Amino acid sequence: MSTKEQYIQVDGHRIETLQIGDIDPNKPTLVFVHGGLDCIDMWRQFPMRLCRKTGLAAILYSRWGHGKSDKLVLPRDGDVRSIEAGQPLKEIFKYFNLGKVVLVGHSFGGAISLIASSIHQDKICGTISIAPQLIPSGNTRAGVEKAIAAYENGKLRVKLMEFHGENTDNLFHYWSTASSKPGFVPVDYSSDLRKITCSVLGVYGTEDNYGYLHNLDLIRECLSCQHEVLIIPGAAHYPHLDSQELVLESAGEFIEKWVC
Repeated sequence: MSTKEQYIQVDGHRIETLQIGDIDPNKPTLVFVHGGLDCIDMWRQFPMRLCRKTGLAAILYSRWGHGKSDKLVLPRDGDVRSIEAGQPLKEIFKYFNLGKVVLVGHSFGGAISLIASSIHQDKICGTISIAPQLIPSGNTRAGVEKAIAAYENGKLRVKLMEFHGENTDNLFHYWSTASSKPGFVPVDYSSDLRKITCSVLGVYGTEDNYGYLHNLDLIRECLSCQHEVLIIPGAAHYPHLDSQELVLESAGEFIEKWVC
């Protein structure tokens, strides 16, 4: 399938995008929303393989402050999950003239994809949420602390620099401190989840280093739409990479059954 890279203006920022395949107005388009320390390239071959499996085109983008998109300006206030689920996605849908959309989100992006599904009900006809991070837990903070230690000894920083360049330090500082600021109160996304009407596939790894049961329990409690769950024994926080064949198969079946 053909690919096209370009930069577009989204919510006042220059954003890196990648289009896979030709957008067909009669079919849904996959839109990939990456995680807290990720970008387009960190999806690896998963988007291309899902496009080939489903026959659908896709749009990938590096969120503000990630990859080759504009550098993040700190401090960044407000509920970023809700912010990015709103206007930025709306502008991406408009720029590429997308009709129906299937969101594929991972981690922070998995949370964004669920919130967005409650906002853009006229556009989103299906959501695949991989290891969504809606609410922090003890596991979450423990995972962050391990990442901070790896960053400070240089190994994680060097790895992230390959993808984010000069964005790296600002991005990591925001990601690692967002939920530990004095007075931080987790946002309750229950009302957003209850508004979702499209079908949802949740994908989780049992060895997720940021925990998963607290998010799965919340989602199960709140969703009233068609909701399928894939739990993968032994997979960590990137189940779509750890167990790519299984996730591709489940995602393809979900899209064929509930979306197309």
